[in-house]
Amino acid sequence: MKDRLKSIKNVALNRTWVSFLNNNHPYSLLHWSIGGAHDETKDVWLLQDEMTFEVQEFATIDDAIEWMEIHMKQISDVLG
Repeated sequence: MKDRLKSIKNVALNRTWVSFLNNNHPYSLLHWSIGGAHDETKDVWLLQDEMTFEVQEFATIDDAIEWMEIHMKQISDVLG
């Protein structure tokens, strides 16, 4: 599990995003620096459910990885 989380973190840092499966359900972890209708400036990491588009926001990638370690025990594939 730790190796998959490390891989997710490394890919996300290199590309600003990574997709992966948790319990055969697709998610993405991505960095958001500018977005929204008014080019809202943010510096956060988003964990997005790719089926419902629900998003959780984290101040740092380490916060996101820590949350994933606790709540996502079935990460099976890092899709890059």
